[in-house]
Amino acid sequence: MDRAALLGREAATLARFVLVGLANTAIGYGLILGWLRLGLGDYAANLAGFAMGLPISYWLHRHLTFRARHRATLSEALRYGTAFLIAYGANLAVVALGRGAGFERSAVVQGLAICTYAGVLFVLTRITVFRAQPARSLRES
Repeated sequence: MDRAALLGREAATLARFVLVGLANTAIGYGLILGWLRLGLGDYAANLAGFAMGLPISYWLHRHLTFRARHRATLSEALRYGTAFLIAYGANLAVVALGRGAGFERSAVVQGLAICTYAGVLFVLTRITVFRAQPARSLRES
């Protein structure tokens, strides 16, 4: 596959990741904000939102974003879980930095944390969970 076609394919995958992520994030972010409003602290509200979204995120990204055609395996799910934990750690780092700067229970900090999470998750899932498959040549068809 030539470089332009590969870049186009990856751009389409990234666009699907963003769309799926927006839908998933809308639910999780809404829950986080609701729990913050009800008095739950930053970390508890953040954890609850992400914990509820994890299985949904895996399913949506597997089927819609990366269009996996093979049967799901425990190994794949564990790699996704590991990628999630690393991305979630980056998310919590942003929350901690925001709190350290005096922005407790801040919707803006939570939004920045979610964006950080999404960027890290995309890179890790693309590299370690749903690796790009080489395109088949015309001879292989």
